[in-house]
Amino acid sequence: MAVAEPLEEFLRSKSKGGEDSGNYRRNLERCIEDFLEWLAEDARSDGTFGELDERTFRRYARELTNRDLTAGTVLTYYAHVSAYIGWCVREGLLEANYAQRNVAKEPLPDNDGRRSGDQQAWTDDHRAQITRYVDERAHDAADEKGFDAVREFRDRALVYVLCYSGVRGGEIFADPKDDRRNGLRWDDVSLEDRTMTVLAKKQNWSDRSLTEQTINPMSRYRKILDPAGDDWPVFPTFHLPTLYETLRNGLQEDRGWSETEVKEYVGELTGQVDVFDALRAHELTPPSINTDGARRIMRRLCESADIDLDDKHGYLAPHGGRRGAGEVMVRQRGFTAAARLLDNSEEVVRESYSHIEAKEMAKDAGDAFAEHDT
Repeated sequence: MAVAEPLEEFLRSKSKGGEDSGNYRRNLERCIEDFLEWLAEDARSDGTFGELDERTFRRYARELTNRDLTAGTVLTYYAHVSAYIGWCVREGLLEANYAQRNVAKEPLPDNDGRRSGDQQAWTDDHRAQITRYVDERAHDAADEKGFDAVREFRDRALVYVLCYSGVRGGEIFADPKDDRRNGLRWDDVSLEDRTMTVLAKKQNWSDRSLTEQTINPMSRYRKILDPAGDDWPVFPTFHLPTLYETLRNGLQEDRGWSETEVKEYVGELTGQVDVFDALRAHELTPPSINTDGARRIMRRLCESADIDLDDKHGYLAPHGGRRGAGEVMVRQRGFTAAARLLDNSEEVVRESYSHIEAKEMAKDAGDAFAEHDT
């Protein structure tokens, strides 16, 4: 059998519920197809399972290292290919996962040496700075604009959710590459139960926690947003051209207005507040911000709040909020509780936050030696 033949079945097995979607699935497909293209050009292989051995994967590992790729990218490509081969072994198409043999992996680069604590994680000071800023900004806007202060209260709620829930940005913001990820909706949120239901990284629907700190910002924001229905996104875009397009298309396609009627009606609107009032009045749903939009919001808020980080981002990136929440949970409640909040395995959390355990172990060991010597 050709190595490429079971690929579609493998990818389907990685799409929960039979959905051909998800960034993970797309990344798998891209990496495995890269391997299959290389295999088709390999003079020492005929592209079938019968010709695969550890030397095949050793040659592919060497091929990856010769490309202009970072060590992490090389390891990711190879891991995805190995996952496919492992699945083929379990399906009885190959006797062993030769990609995992030591001789096959020898040409691969070492991990890039990044320690678990090297990735951005919002600190206590970061949380205090950014929440203080969005609190003051929202309250000032409420005094000035009343119920028109939607943008400021949206940004405040967004910051609090990133700070305190441990959720992934991809679980609450839209992803243009994935039709299933269209942003968190109000019918996915229960402020009474302090939960939100998100499409998790593994493509399954998962209930996640809204901590006490998030409830007041979310409640006040919902009152000001006044969504026309529970199908509205929690974090809608405020990009005016997009909102106008949504309104025009909705009035024509969903409400049956003529092009002339739409043009006259929309022409009388003067800005964001009018457009949102029109969307509410005609029960049309605005789009959610996407992950890039969330990054732009955080960058803009950090610039206004004079928060400048000395790292590759230079601002409080959304994923740093998740890692910061994980650090607090590990320190205060341990790895098991952190894994539950972050919707990860305890093994992954221990690896991601091993710097905390090492520091605590160093103190504990130091105390033990001091007690012993005494």
